[in-house]
Amino acid sequence: MTRFLVNWRSHSALWVLVLLGTGWLGWPIWSSFTAPGRDALEAEFPLLLAALLGFMGVLATSIWLDANRRAAVFGPILLVTTVDIIFRLVLSPGGAGIEPVYALPLLAGAALGAPAGFLTGALAALASSVALGLVDTPLVSQILVWGTWGAVGGLLRSLRPTTAWLIAAAISFPLGLFTGLALNIAGWTGERDAITGGFLPGLPPLDALQRLLDYTLATSLAFDLTRAVVNAILVLAIGLPVLSALRHLSGTQSPTATGSAEPPPPDVTPAALRRRERSNNLTHLWTPSTTTQEIE
Repeated sequence: MTRFLVNWRSHSALWVLVLLGTGWLGWPIWSSFTAPGRDALEAEFPLLLAALLGFMGVLATSIWLDANRRAAVFGPILLVTTVDIIFRLVLSPGGAGIEPVYALPLLAGAALGAPAGFLTGALAALASSVALGLVDTPLVSQILVWGTWGAVGGLLRSLRPTTAWLIAAAISFPLGLFTGLALNIAGWTGERDAITGGFLPGLPPLDALQRLLDYTLATSLAFDLTRAVVNAILVLAIGLPVLSALRHLSGTQSPTATGSAEPPPPDVTPAALRRRERSNNLTHLWTPSTTTQEIE
């Protein structure tokens, strides 16, 4: 069966995007002395967003090339993205950590692969933020974080639907906590007067990370736990049918998704057919048929 989104182009583009995004997000940790402050981030936001959109375009092109230039490969991606945008427009403005918008990118990655999962989450974050009028400095980190859920889901793609579904629900908890940490870090450099865990430039990486953890525990832990629980419940509620439907819709199945997956028959060339016919003729010449022998 045809398997989309698994070739080297899309995975290479994804790795470059993840490495660059992780390096940028972790800047206040690995080099707190040179990390940009709030004013610098606001000034650089248009350039950062433009660069991120450019990498997303490269990722989308790579997915298209890996799918043998078939535009239909984007159908499942756009479908899940649209539903996720609706989820955010209807439910997320309520706040308080009730954000059931990460589960669908996670499931998209588990069904379609890590590159498609990342693109699904990134597009959903971008489009929903535009619709809500929230195109501001935090958007770059939001796009990266939403995309990360989809990329992590790609690790489950080779598993059976039931196994992938249960593991996706379980990893929603650590991913929910990671989301709070990653979203905090972008604005953390401007929190120098915070009572607990305020940003201090010049600290070594481990000390800076410890202060970020203290800041997150003091400011957003309740929201992060709520986010983790909400998305885990959503995965448990709809994950299995969504996974099965997306894998069927995209024409992909894991090698163990069916009990007896057989490899496709090899292509047989005309020359091979002629050699097989000559071999059969020689076999008949050297093996006389009992039906033509006379029985005395």
